[in-house]
Amino acid sequence: MMKSLTYIHVYLIQTILNILPFFWIDVFYDNQTYIGNQLNHPIYLFLWALSSAFGFYYYSKKIWEKQNVKYNKKNHALICLGMILSSSIPYNNITILKDLHVWLSILFVASFIMEWFFYIPVNLNKNSILFFVNTGLSFVFTFMFGHITGFCEIYFSFTTTILLHHWLVQDKSYQF
Repeated sequence: MMKSLTYIHVYLIQTILNILPFFWIDVFYDNQTYIGNQLNHPIYLFLWALSSAFGFYYYSKKIWEKQNVKYNKKNHALICLGMILSSSIPYNNITILKDLHVWLSILFVASFIMEWFFYIPVNLNKNSILFFVNTGLSFVFTFMFGHITGFCEIYFSFTTTILLHHWLVQDKSYQF
């Protein structure tokens, strides 16, 4: 049952949530928080962050358990929860708080990536190499566009969730 739900999450929910911005914004200029704050779709933004963070949390956790990796469960949960909370911070005109949601999002996503660097070495298998190549491409897109755009956010959210899910389900003997 849980395995079926993960397929629904990755290939239906994540797909829908990551396609919608292409209809609302210029994904190569604006970002997801623009949808939530300026276009008044905070529920969409929350659902997108929740779905992405769930994928990062759950699939990483299952992979690390499968690989017998001793990871910090509380830190992992706080990092993924922080991704959701940072997207819930509204844009503010006060200079110091103006970009708080952006910097917190960067902090939590960077922390998630660092977890992977600490817990899974690159030479473990082809899946870990794909994960790091995908992360590298995300950085390339960010530098190519000059800032974190909706495309960068969508790319990292969508492809990372798919890669982690694929990594998890490719072992037919693994039980969810």
